[in-house]
Amino acid sequence: MVDISTPPGLEGLFDLDRKGVDIRPTLLRVLTDQYLRTSVHTPDEERHYTKLAMRLIDETDIATRAAVAARLAPHACAPRAIMLQLARDVIEVAEPVLLHSPCLTPADCEVISRERGASYAEMIARREWPAADPAPPAPAEPVAAPETDADATVAASDDDANARELCELFFAASSAERRLILLGLDYADWPADEPVVALQRADIWRLETAALRHHTATLERELERALGISHRQSRRIVEDELGEPIVVAGKAMNLPGDVVQRIVLIMNPRVGQSVDRVFELASLYNEISVDAARRLFAILRAAEPAAPRTISDSRAIYEAAETARQALSDLASTLSRKSAAAQRRTAGGRES
Repeated sequence: MVDISTPPGLEGLFDLDRKGVDIRPTLLRVLTDQYLRTSVHTPDEERHYTKLAMRLIDETDIATRAAVAARLAPHACAPRAIMLQLARDVIEVAEPVLLHSPCLTPADCEVISRERGASYAEMIARREWPAADPAPPAPAEPVAAPETDADATVAASDDDANARELCELFFAASSAERRLILLGLDYADWPADEPVVALQRADIWRLETAALRHHTATLERELERALGISHRQSRRIVEDELGEPIVVAGKAMNLPGDVVQRIVLIMNPRVGQSVDRVFELASLYNEISVDAARRLFAILRAAEPAAPRTISDSRAIYEAAETARQALSDLASTLSRKSAAAQRRTAGGRES
């Protein structure tokens, strides 16, 4: 029976296939870094991060848990439940929390000392508590330190590094691990931006037609245009043998499920050869959220920004569109002439 406290979509989170690269440690680090980007969180943000992080902590190695404990320990915004869990972990993990976490109270430390024994009590004895001051002077009006260009550059650099790491992990991961990443992105702090281009019916038709005709280059260009990704990323998505990237792209663009299924089946022969794989990808499309899919593409854009279009690019696109329109117009005229000629022949035959 599923625990009703389990966030939707996470019921089978840790029953996944563990073959291949285990992305749990990196996913935990990345989600923690994203959480700490801001010092104020909504109750929903804290609750989502806490539930996912505590599950991942249970499934990661000591080195990863120690690294996460060291990252969270100095921050007052760190979720208290996570800090209490880490404070009771092995001593290598618990040390930074016991020494530095402002989330622990003297009562917490007393309980931990009794539960965990002498080595934890000795660690807590080294902790420096803030001096009590029953009548502190009134603080001066706080003045926020302005963010410097260097601060902004460092923050952007950290985000880009996280994005590149998670991007490469996603493409290197197995199907089960990709599902884990996508489920985790429901609770990440990346923005779930709308697609760069709001798709119209004609855009969906172009995507599906490009797939039906096996026009790989056209499909790649449409993905670049709609999702704002680089050409290399669009090629990786289309050429990926497992099929998840194109499914996630369809979800991010909010394409109808049957359209996405046809694109995958036509563009990916390996998927088309396995009925089970088709059902797995259809299930993934229904299981992941639009926000999670859009967060993945925000990460892909941060990992490798698309090259800005030049005037010549725009002109080429315009000329290609005009050529296509003219071809459709010529085809319509030809069909109209053939239909009129056929009607005349039919009428002539009746008169004779």
